[in-house]
Amino acid sequence: MSTRNNIILYTGVLIVSLVFLIFRYIILENPNDFIKDFASTFAWGGITFSIGGFWQLFSTYGWEAIKCKILYPNSKVYVSLSYLLQIKLDGEEKYLLVKGSKVNQYQPVGGVYRVFNDKNIKTDWEAEIKADRDNPKDLRFFTKAKYIPDIIKWFKSGKNREFGVWREFQEELIETRILNGEKFKHIDVDYLRTEDKMMEKENRFNDEKYHTILYDIFKVNLSSEQEQEIRNLYNESKFTNKYGFVTADEIRKECFNDSHTKIGKHGKRILDYK
Repeated sequence: MSTRNNIILYTGVLIVSLVFLIFRYIILENPNDFIKDFASTFAWGGITFSIGGFWQLFSTYGWEAIKCKILYPNSKVYVSLSYLLQIKLDGEEKYLLVKGSKVNQYQPVGGVYRVFNDKNIKTDWEAEIKADRDNPKDLRFFTKAKYIPDIIKWFKSGKNREFGVWREFQEELIETRILNGEKFKHIDVDYLRTEDKMMEKENRFNDEKYHTILYDIFKVNLSSEQEQEIRNLYNESKFTNKYGFVTADEIRKECFNDSHTKIGKHGKRILDYK
């Protein structure tokens, strides 16, 4: 049963149970044994059932999900499900960023996850794909608010979607020849956290009212050979038209190179919490 139908069920049972108990204890003067025993017990059970159901819904989805399902179910929402990589040069306390391919800014390595063929988001969520012509499987799309709880639940399950982080690392650092592919045939990463921007009001796109964006944040654990490779890159040049080494403070300020060069706002998400 859908969340919306569950809410309708719990609300209906709660109202009927309360109405009966008001009738039983306030209006009715001489209830018979059936009303006093069986029916009253059933009504109290209905209240317990409804409260338990609402508690489960709120604890599972939160208030945002309830609002999505009930208050503005058909509002247009832009959804982006992606990951970012923290690549940090220890000692120098510098973060490696790359030049964006679509926006004139420097940003963390990372990108949008992709969906697998056996998951049809158009059918399941009425999704309107907003993907590059070369990347039709990207999990970047428009949908209706009522589907957001189901999308988040599906995303966190990890099913039927890309789960690794190697593809964007390879595309943005190896294929661009920023790093030597022989030294980076694989990478080890630690999952740090997932950050989100849930149902925030935005109007960047036509008819779109809200944004829901999730980022999985990973830290790249460099081997000694890989660490040296990035250090050599840093010593060679700290800033080129392909990459830049920046401080945490510059990331927070969203600019570097004497404030002449922009850093993406989402770059702050790779910083370590103090």
